[in-house]
Amino acid sequence: MVLRAVFPRLNAWLNALPDPRLQEMCLYTAAHLWWHIIATYLSRKGSRNGFDEQRQSGQAAWNMGLLCGQNAEDPRFDGEPTVTCSDNAAYHASRVDPQIVAQIPVLMFRDLLERRLFDEARLFERWYRIVLDGSVKEKCRQGFGQGGKSSTNGARYRYVLQASVMGPAGTLFPLMHEEMDVHDPVADKEDCELKAFARLSARLKKEFPRLPICLVADSLYGCQAVVVTCKQFDWMYILTLKEGRQPTTWEETVHLLPLHRTNRLRCLLGQGGKEGQQDFRWVEHVILGEHQTNVILQGEITTAPSAILYAYLTNFSRLTPQCVLAVVNSGGRERHRIEDTFNAQKNNGIGLEHVFCANPTASKNYYTMMQVAEVLWTLTCHGGLRRLYDWARRATEQGLARAVWEGLRACRLPPDLPPLGQLRFNSA
Repeated sequence: MVLRAVFPRLNAWLNALPDPRLQEMCLYTAAHLWWHIIATYLSRKGSRNGFDEQRQSGQAAWNMGLLCGQNAEDPRFDGEPTVTCSDNAAYHASRVDPQIVAQIPVLMFRDLLERRLFDEARLFERWYRIVLDGSVKEKCRQGFGQGGKSSTNGARYRYVLQASVMGPAGTLFPLMHEEMDVHDPVADKEDCELKAFARLSARLKKEFPRLPICLVADSLYGCQAVVVTCKQFDWMYILTLKEGRQPTTWEETVHLLPLHRTNRLRCLLGQGGKEGQQDFRWVEHVILGEHQTNVILQGEITTAPSAILYAYLTNFSRLTPQCVLAVVNSGGRERHRIEDTFNAQKNNGIGLEHVFCANPTASKNYYTMMQVAEVLWTLTCHGGLRRLYDWARRATEQGLARAVWEGLRACRLPPDLPPLGQLRFNSA
């Protein structure tokens, strides 16, 4: 019941997704059909068939009814609730506009903003850190009937560009994504991340015109086009710099470093530096195309021993040692969290890269619901279970998700559970 308590308005949003032919199809409300897709990801079954095998077992049907707001008293159930099959849910998902479904994570984020959940996660107590990265959404050796990109072995891939918001305690909340499926038949060119970024950034600015945003992304985005977009939208950015991506910027940085000897900072890791050290150097007003940017270099030596060099572009000005430390450790170095999320979705039973439905419309809606499930799971696991229970802190996320699903199959939840209360991500 925690899943429903953390978002009491989710069912209303799901039911509001338009489908005039819904009543012709089955006994279920729209929320019930969408919850079938969400539960497939929350239970970590990895496929539609994996969830179908257990959807009617034990008390699963009763508890799914409570989650989606369609209980046994619904006259269409005749006292015995059931869970719809995956074919029914996929057929429903294939008939709803993906742009409308994509508003669900945005509405969820707005609710979290109203709850002030992200206040403590802001950089310099102002900037909301939005992390960007692209990933393979689905891959199929036989190929797709529509959409997707080709590869050298004849397989087809569907790609997506994801924008997620850094939350408290190192959490990450999916916010908005852009499908990379646009094809220019005249130029015979396929879509790419930077073109998808141009579309996504325009949507993001339209949805949140006054939100203080700081973009965090890899070296692909360390280019003039992204810098111009951030300047136009009044956004901040922290972008990885690589020598081969921007050779002129890199060469000028190396040339100017000896002229800024005071722009340095050393931090010892662990007590007395036993765990290593971090060295920072930075140069301001470096040329990047027709614009200027600031470059921060960070060298890190650990007890392995190993030495690593990181470099970042940023438009945070008047760089002081405290500012540089926050920009790197709370900004640039946090980019790995979106890669960790993709890795967990691919390998921990969620099923990213698995073809849940070959239909291009349903495919887009399935990915959106995967991100909705990710938000619900973050709130349930990190905002509830691991904050309240010691046993949950010791379990892996995959094991914890499967334990929650087994609990939903084993025990019928009482219909009058008290509300969850305040959402927090610490033990205070």
